[in-house]
Amino acid sequence: MARIILPEVDSLTPEQQDLYQRFPANLTRALLRTGACTDGYLTLGASFRQGHLCAKDRELVILRVAALSHSAYERMQHVEIARQSGWRESDIDAIEDGDIQKLDGKTQAVVRFTDECVNHVKVTGVVFHALRCYCSEEEIAEITLLIGHYMMTARFLETLEVELDERPTSWEKMA
Repeated sequence: MARIILPEVDSLTPEQQDLYQRFPANLTRALLRTGACTDGYLTLGASFRQGHLCAKDRELVILRVAALSHSAYERMQHVEIARQSGWRESDIDAIEDGDIQKLDGKTQAVVRFTDECVNHVKVTGVVFHALRCYCSEEEIAEITLLIGHYMMTARFLETLEVELDERPTSWEKMA
């Protein structure tokens, strides 16, 4: 049970209902308790799907942040998307466990970058330059923002103990 009372869907105002329909999930119900933050949060989240990163790289970062943050909710929402974007079960296990030796160089660089960003805020020059061998400056900027977004999301979900949804929510309506 969540630490705050999530609004019931049938009690939402028309404006809240519109926001909820963009991403009909317990996360959105919790975000609605913040007032004006919900629209901006949903817009930022949806923007990553039109960014510089391919779906496979985006889901790699999200799954790693979820693992480091112990966010079952983020994992539940993204593990199937990761599979659909091309990650095999053995890859997902390695990404989540941080056991990346068997993964390709780019994946290792993204995981190391994500780990340092989550654990130390600012990544070292060595890790930054290793990622630069595989990613453009635009991709690195987007990876950094993506990490921050999902760190914030994990902290919001975990601190408020937002319950898992019955199944993953489609991101199609978020845009």
